[in-house]
Amino acid sequence: MKRIILAASTAVVFAATAGAASAAESATVQINAEVASKCGVSATTTQFTLDELTGADAKVRSAVTDEIAAKLNSAKIIPFCNKAGSQVEVKRGVLSRVGNTGTGTTTGGYAQHVRYNLDTSIAGLALDSTSTAGASNVAQPFGGHTSASDANTHIKFVKASAQGDPVASSNGSTPTATDWSSLTDRRLIAGTYTGFVTIELTPAS
Repeated sequence: MKRIILAASTAVVFAATAGAASAAESATVQINAEVASKCGVSATTTQFTLDELTGADAKVRSAVTDEIAAKLNSAKIIPFCNKAGSQVEVKRGVLSRVGNTGTGTTTGGYAQHVRYNLDTSIAGLALDSTSTAGASNVAQPFGGHTSASDANTHIKFVKASAQGDPVASSNGSTPTATDWSSLTDRRLIAGTYTGFVTIELTPAS
């Protein structure tokens, strides 16, 4: 008898459940991710040639630094650092005669090196100057826009406000050092001259 009653009770429970609406249920899964502190730099040109460095008197032309800055600007150098506090160091290697005889003057008292300096910025934000030793700490991220057609994405080079004028020089401790002299009374020895500009970016920790 008990077995018959149990079966009947179970049938009633099933019928009641089948007639009720099911409640909506949901589950949320949180996604966590991270973007690391990064820097990078690219350029459309890695080499260029300047006009004759000197005037008729074989002394350095005053426009040389401006011409270097213009050539660098046309290279469309695009940097980025995506965290505040990253470091930027722009180094310029003085223009030196190929086959030079050291950092001093050469035969006849001629100079064989040219010092110049540049200030740099991006979209109005100061980055670094080659007239100051060491890297600059940049207080905000920069370079979030990647379009090469927008000048605001490029490093802008101008003649430095300190020691920006090109001048015959000697006795620097390294090509990129700030201790090159000003030999305003020297002419340049004939020959091929080379130099370089390097941009170093260090991500903030």
